[in-house]
Amino acid sequence: MKILGMVIGICGIVLAGIALFRAFANKSLKQFPLFFSYIGYVFFGSILLYAVYWFDSQAYRSTYWLYFLISILVEFTVLVEISDHIFKNLPALRHLGRAITIVISGVLALLYILPVIIWSTRRPPALLGFALRASVTKVIVLAVLFLVARHYRLELGKNVAGLMLGFSIYLGVNVANLAASVTYGFALYNKMLWFMSPIAFTLCLFVWTIALWNLAPAPNGSIVSSVGGRNSKDTALELARFNNELSKFLEK
Repeated sequence: MKILGMVIGICGIVLAGIALFRAFANKSLKQFPLFFSYIGYVFFGSILLYAVYWFDSQAYRSTYWLYFLISILVEFTVLVEISDHIFKNLPALRHLGRAITIVISGVLALLYILPVIIWSTRRPPALLGFALRASVTKVIVLAVLFLVARHYRLELGKNVAGLMLGFSIYLGVNVANLAASVTYGFALYNKMLWFMSPIAFTLCLFVWTIALWNLAPAPNGSIVSSVGGRNSKDTALELARFNNELSKFLEK
């Protein structure tokens, strides 16, 4: 199981490297800076983990949990990137979405991570419980973004839609895996760790690499999709009005 997990993990590193190389080639790095910063963290962090595993196996356990802990928070940048692009034509809403995501991340760190680090005597099980709550939170935020985009018929474009699809796959598998570990005990997760986590993220990276292979953003001049008939203009006006009111409130 460990060997299979390592092979899948190496495939994930290769995909992350390809995604970064392609981002430099098609200049999408500037269009999705937060997302590709996260991919860079995964790419170099995974290489470091494998290096520690092979050259200093005694330090691997603590290194892995540190990487795991930071990853839980760094993943929120993907949600921030998605929110930024969904509301790219509505600056006030874009800032609001980013602020909400950052606040959620900070509150989780304050209420769950610090107590686990400071007081828990059984860190791996406690960290898995935290990871489950964080993953559920990300699912909720992603679902809200999707429902808002659907309700207002916001233009997403292939790139953002791909980000949402890939992250949905990753979070779905993660929630199921972590829920099983919390329900049936850490021993189960310890056996499945080397298989389920790498395959979930490798699937996610595969979707992301395809979705971001070429830049295909939503039209700059469009706020809502043309699908929806005569109410599209009303929806656009409603969003623009709310954005303007929020802008005025933030300026006070």
